[in-house]
Amino acid sequence: MGDSTTQLSFNRFFLKAKYSLYSAIVFFLFANPETMIIFQKIFGGFLYIITPSGAPTGVGILFSTALFFLTMLGLMLLPQD
Repeated sequence: MGDSTTQLSFNRFFLKAKYSLYSAIVFFLFANPETMIIFQKIFGGFLYIITPSGAPTGVGILFSTALFFLTMLGLMLLPQD
């Protein structure tokens, strides 16, 4: 009985580690200044994501946060295997 509990504990740890790694990668992609520039080129017609000096605007931060949330939700809804 103790062996199955240990195995379950390891599985939970590795699942959490997997989602932590996914979160770090997705955060790096969305927080990257180059990504903000790409977003500005795509959505710049109706959203001001970065200032002319390259700093993110409040709208840009909210936009990146929303994309991060949706991406992480999508990843968590994928099968766990």
